[in-house]
Amino acid sequence: MTQKNRKQIEYAVSTQALEKLIPSKEALRLCEQISDGEISANDAVSFILKQHSFQKNW
Repeated sequence: MTQKNRKQIEYAVSTQALEKLIPSKEALRLCEQISDGEISANDAVSFILKQHSFQKNW
């Protein structure tokens, strides 16, 4: 992960912390994989939906 991508994720997490929201470790891992080009954002969303027994209708 590039330094720029890491700072963007840190910014997003700190913004969520202000609203008392905490992303899961799994969500952060998926963000890292997206920034490294290992998976697409759509794949990450599908993974999270599947993990929570939801279906993607798009």
